[in-house]
Amino acid sequence: MPVADSVFSSFEIDGSYMPSGSDDEKRFQELRRVLILRIEELISKDTEKLMWILYRIDVNEKKVHEALLTNSSLNYAEVLADLIIERQIEKVKTRKQFNDGPADWSFDV
Repeated sequence: MPVADSVFSSFEIDGSYMPSGSDDEKRFQELRRVLILRIEELISKDTEKLMWILYRIDVNEKKVHEALLTNSSLNYAEVLADLIIERQIEKVKTRKQFNDGPADWSFDV
């Protein structure tokens, strides 16, 4: 499903773009694809906002630099998407480790 430029007024990804009833791997790949599109839009239109988002999510700047150097076959947006996903998963694991309740899968941006 192509995503129009006007769809992204914020960094949040509308759940309507996610396939329903699909297996977890397909949902993950679709989330990653939409995230890459959003990052590509920010790279071309608002790099400052992208940098602010990376800072807010707490993506390690050193990891960004290293990943870009070691993953030359991937484009910049793919590398950033993978680092964002990795960081969000780390946050969920940390919250789960220090919380007795169910895991909170909401992502704060």
